[in-house]
Order: sequence, then C-alpha cells, then structure tokens
Amino acid sequence: MIKLIIENIAGYNYTLKDNDNNSYNINIEFYDIDELPKIGDAIYMNSRLLNKINNNVVNFGKLDGIYGRKITDENDEDVIGVSIHDKVIYLKRYYG
Repeated sequence: MIKLIIENIAGYNYTLKDNDNNSYNINIEFYDIDELPKIGDAIYMNSRLLNKINNNVVNFGKLDGIYGRKITDENDEDVIGVSIHDKVIYLKRYYG
C-alpha cells in the first residue's frame, strides 16, 4: 500500500500526496466511520486502486458492509487504511 497524506479537503474532494510528491485528486465519501479524516492524516491505498480512481468519485465503508465486494484477502485492492489520531481504520470500496 502507498501512504498518501491529505494535503487539502474541499467538501468531498481530497488532494493526496505520496512520498514522491505526486499529487492525486479524488472525490471520496466515507461511510460508517465516527470521524472523518482531516488535513495531515494519511490514507493507505493499493497502487492499482489509486491508478483506477485518480480524478474520480469513490466511496468507502465498513469491511463487513453490504455494499461492495466481499473481502477475503487483506491485500485486496479495494481495501484502504485511514489513519486518524494514529489509529488505522480499514475500509472497503463501496459500489452502487
């Protein structure tokens, strides 16, 4: 997974930056989490997913949520980690 630091948030539009200073603009809506990530927090994402969703809209929610695919592998590309207050919350991509 690639560590992406949240550089800016405008509504659901997140600007993320990786260690190589590459910037990504993604419209992200989070479901089923108590606190939304803030500027300076990190999102850990599979590079294949990142390349698919850059400049697109994507939704993430609980791993056991009814939306999205059933996750059977911790390395599934639809799984992300969101670091808030040094605690990582794992979410899956929701579809539909």
